[in-house]
Amino acid sequence: ILLNGYYHLQDITLNVNYVNSLATDEGYDYKKNNSLDHISLNESTWDATLGITSEIWEHCFNMINRCNNVLQKLDNASETNRTQYEGEAKFLRAYAYFTLVRLFGAVPITTDPIDDYSTLYDYGRSSVNEVYSLIKDDLKTAIANLPNYYSANNMQGRATKIAAYTMQADVFMTLQDFNSAKNSLENILDYANQNKEKLDLENDVLQIYASDNPMGKEIIFAAQYNNGATVVANPLMGRCIPAARPSTQPAYIYPDGTSSTITVSQGTSCLLMTWELYNTFKANSNDQRFQKLIYNGIYTDDISVASNEVDITEEGYTYLPVTLKYFDFGNEGMTTCACGNDNIIYRYADVYLSLAEALVMKPGASASNYTEALSYVNKVRARAKLKDLKMNDVNTQEKFIDCILTERSHEFWCENGQYRADLIRHDKFVQRAIDVTQTPYANKYKELYPLPLSVITDGKGQVKQNPGYDK
Repeated sequence: ILLNGYYHLQDITLNVNYVNSLATDEGYDYKKNNSLDHISLNESTWDATLGITSEIWEHCFNMINRCNNVLQKLDNASETNRTQYEGEAKFLRAYAYFTLVRLFGAVPITTDPIDDYSTLYDYGRSSVNEVYSLIKDDLKTAIANLPNYYSANNMQGRATKIAAYTMQADVFMTLQDFNSAKNSLENILDYANQNKEKLDLENDVLQIYASDNPMGKEIIFAAQYNNGATVVANPLMGRCIPAARPSTQPAYIYPDGTSSTITVSQGTSCLLMTWELYNTFKANSNDQRFQKLIYNGIYTDDISVASNEVDITEEGYTYLPVTLKYFDFGNEGMTTCACGNDNIIYRYADVYLSLAEALVMKPGASASNYTEALSYVNKVRARAKLKDLKMNDVNTQEKFIDCILTERSHEFWCENGQYRADLIRHDKFVQRAIDVTQTPYANKYKELYPLPLSVITDGKGQVKQNPGYDK
């Protein structure tokens, strides 16, 4: 039952990537694929019929129910396993509720197993404060019960104390309790400083995502896929490849000129990189994340644009930049988008950048806090082969936060929807959507998604729709 809870992470993280990346200035759907869900996310026109959010809701509550089943049956486990299983179940339940409350706001709380999901709505919607209270309590138990690290290969990827501290910090950051977030993050930093071989930044950014380096030293928690991808493959590889014409183009050309065996005919164009984000990278073209994790060699022959904002072929056709975070270089021989790269939920670079933000945002932040914060930002930049920022670059809170948001967008784009949460936390989400897409539909109430239509129907008056979607 517990392991089945982990399997839901694949579907949740896939769709969380869509609802967060496509609704910000980091990703877009090419639209010619006629994928209405992805297009509505990109244009801020979504409503309660959005299938992607329905899937998130369904998988989160399935995960919650499995965790509640485990917790109910703890007495059947040995004393040693009982502690471990309780920690894991409460960690996963906290993750599911944290995902739900950030996307939908108030949601039904149930801590008992249910057999008929229609009865879930008899509970009504618990308040946001009540949901966060449960999340905090669950994470306290997870921190107390779980080990820092698993040495056994068959345990790699399961919830740890470090993962629980990281999610706890994420919760506190979302609630803008920056002092508490700082404390959680410092616990992780203390462990990492004493265990560099287990938790540290990778030297090469490609190694963060490589399918042959699953749960590498930078990864704190991830939704895992099979290395080799013959059984369970990550669909994001194909979703991030443009379905461009001519369709015989290789999806990637290696630096030595060798063409990938995978062609763009296997792409679906659902999660492409915006030119706005690409151009912010281009300003520092020696950035290793730009050089190794972005590919700009695919063009489409049905658009001819000459502009300073995009790169074009000699014929005037537009190149379509893409992320390589989900391009499985290890699976070239399969000639298909059988991706074994994991969907990363938390990694160590996030600890550095979150701690920097917490130090700058906490009440009464001092000059020494700013100096310390800048050192953490520069650690992430140094790995990307960028020069250190100086204090004059970030000598006000506003300038420092803008710097951190830029760094986070460059580090975590198309990765677990981190960027949308960052923008919402600093009240920049709506304006960024307007600036990039010029959509007239962006609105403050769209910081939350509507409850799925089926929830309102099954709720029979007990469950009310979110404001703005209830007309």
